[in-house]
Amino acid sequence: MNIVSEYVFCIIFMTANAGGTNLRHTGEPPSFPAIKENKLLYPTLVTHFYAINGNQLFWCRNDDVSYNLRCTLKQAIDSAQASGLDKSKYHYDELLEGTAGISISADSPRIKTLDRFFTDAAIAWCADLYRGTGIGSHVSFDGISGKYIEQENNYLVRSLAVSDSAPALAAFMQSLVPNQQEYSSLKTELQYQSGQNATVKCRQLSSALNIFRWIHHFKFEKCVVINIASATFRYYESDSLQLASKVVVGKPSTRTPRFAAWCNEVVLYPYWNVPRSIAVKELLPLFKRIPSLIDTLDMQVLNELGVVIDHHALNWASFSPAWFPFRVRQATGCNNALGVAKFNLISPYSVYMHDTNLKSAFLSTYRYYSHGCIRVENPVGLAGRLLPRQVDSSFLKACYKDQLPVTLRLDNPVPVFVVYATAEANLAGIVSYYRDIYHLAR
Repeated sequence: MNIVSEYVFCIIFMTANAGGTNLRHTGEPPSFPAIKENKLLYPTLVTHFYAINGNQLFWCRNDDVSYNLRCTLKQAIDSAQASGLDKSKYHYDELLEGTAGISISADSPRIKTLDRFFTDAAIAWCADLYRGTGIGSHVSFDGISGKYIEQENNYLVRSLAVSDSAPALAAFMQSLVPNQQEYSSLKTELQYQSGQNATVKCRQLSSALNIFRWIHHFKFEKCVVINIASATFRYYESDSLQLASKVVVGKPSTRTPRFAAWCNEVVLYPYWNVPRSIAVKELLPLFKRIPSLIDTLDMQVLNELGVVIDHHALNWASFSPAWFPFRVRQATGCNNALGVAKFNLISPYSVYMHDTNLKSAFLSTYRYYSHGCIRVENPVGLAGRLLPRQVDSSFLKACYKDQLPVTLRLDNPVPVFVVYATAEANLAGIVSYYRDIYHLAR
């Protein structure tokens, strides 16, 4: 049942129970517990809401319009589970009291407090319906949301303040719901799995719905979504899927972090500057045994000034992980571990998207092989989308050896969401479930 249908049901219920619809009885029933206003989830936004409407009661006036508003909000929150939300979060006891047909004096402090709880519930419900909830538990770094949070909160509060009738409120809440096929498929699957009492799958689907709402509520012109759990990549333009392919992500021992960041530049023919941990723990023991591997792997050794030195003249037996005063990088070209394209991300992690010289990994259903970075199956296609008319695919496919890197900055950085969703829907409406390879799903 959608929100508008729920509103109609509410009006029928109200009419059938006339006489208990408004705040007409005086005196507060002693059986109701005291309401503690410090339970508000968004106290600052609630205060802002009443500043907009002149500090007047909004939900608890002694008339049918207000009762219909309260009923519409409660009916919407009754359906919380269908959207992967928990109705107990939204002051459900207070909503029950406010729609029970029992009322108290309009000038009572209790009525004013109850009105504020309805406002807080409405703000919290709309915020979660709009941008998902629990995002802090889904990513360890969010470099995107903070830029928009104040604007979004202002939009939600002002929109609620003018939704002063049940139809207006129902229409506004419905406008916050994503209309993409993937989202509808996840909701339908959640309804089915709820009926099967499939607790684990319901948790997976609820998490996926909240992640989807978060990513797509921004309405970005372009965005990239990496799902670690499915090891897949999706590129959207105006929320329309344009590219989809496989990726290779971090091993369980070297996980790809979950985060949201901006892609600000693309490097064509990048060097691979080998992280020191890999250089001294993995490469150095090999080079000490077989120094010629440096040439085989197209590696270069640089001194502290960043100058390439003759590695043949070094006494490799004298080096150890504790003492190796050099940097190692791999020359550019198709043999480079980063391939011919690297997509830099602004984040606290040394993680980025890149091409790879090991294309065979994309043939596997198990694609958890990297040290944390994200290997992209179709880097040329992605580069062309991010930088229209600036990337020559023939230049990349030529695999020039020792080509100097070319850095192309994006005029408008593109958001990249690296998430972990063990349930996912495709455009055909098929929902797939994935192994919890990192043991993160709850």
